[in-house]
Amino acid sequence: MKISIIGMGHVGATVAHTLTLKGLCKEMILFNRNMNKAKGDALDLSQALSFVNHTLTIKAGEVKDTAQSDVIIICISAPWQKHYTSRFDFTAPNIAIFSAIIPDLMALSPNAKLILVSNPVDILTYFCVKHLHIPKAQVLGIGTLIDSARLRKGLSNYLNIHPDDIRAYVLGEHGNSQFAVWSKAFVGGKRIKQSINLQSLVDDSVQTGYNLMAWKGYSNFAIAMAVALVVESIYEDNKRTIPISTLVENYYGIGNVCFSIPVVIGKNGIEQTILPELTLEEEALLHHSASILVRVLQQYEL
Repeated sequence: MKISIIGMGHVGATVAHTLTLKGLCKEMILFNRNMNKAKGDALDLSQALSFVNHTLTIKAGEVKDTAQSDVIIICISAPWQKHYTSRFDFTAPNIAIFSAIIPDLMALSPNAKLILVSNPVDILTYFCVKHLHIPKAQVLGIGTLIDSARLRKGLSNYLNIHPDDIRAYVLGEHGNSQFAVWSKAFVGGKRIKQSINLQSLVDDSVQTGYNLMAWKGYSNFAIAMAVALVVESIYEDNKRTIPISTLVENYYGIGNVCFSIPVVIGKNGIEQTILPELTLEEEALLHHSASILVRVLQQYEL
């Protein structure tokens, strides 16, 4: 499998490192606007292959070198500005970047699965599907996968149970309006009932992103592992059920907007969407989350 990573900042470089350690491809192309940064990362990662039990080819390249990629991971983004107050402030500059590069990438790799890491991920996922006309099955926004993982880790600490044995999803916007679907949260077949203490874990999952920005200026390790999980599901065609930002067309009357719902991921990208039944309270939270994203789409005339 050939993977191209677009944008070699903190996130892109960590994604490349994680995929190198896991051996989830045979060829990796690193693209960055500063080519020397991509060359340096490619050299460094190539030398790291001496310490793993698999082989792959890692190169820095131009857009043309990404041709026939099976997976393209988009980490490129405009820089954070001091006056920004939310992920939505990235909308206009990142749409400009996407408009300039993604059509060329997809022309060279029309069947590639496009994994979006850049923010605001739900808005950019919508832009790729509706305005760049990429089939929805091929566009996977890393939305609340990371938030769901944070929730499961919090539940793991609270319940003293391994996070991989906990089934719990955070759905909706990757942002302040995300919500946990407590009616579908289980461990060992037993429902995890919502409580004040547990709800605080959802609030913590939202706050984590802001804390990371304040403390270190970015997040990279957990998001790289999230991306690797999606790549692994494509590479191994293992049909993992993962919350991913995708175009929602009819879910409790909501349509024509992208946010995270559980999907089944395999070699073809999104192979199934799963629409869990919600309680009335959860349905209201879903509508609230969708309405925020719709307002942003309208604001930017998307």
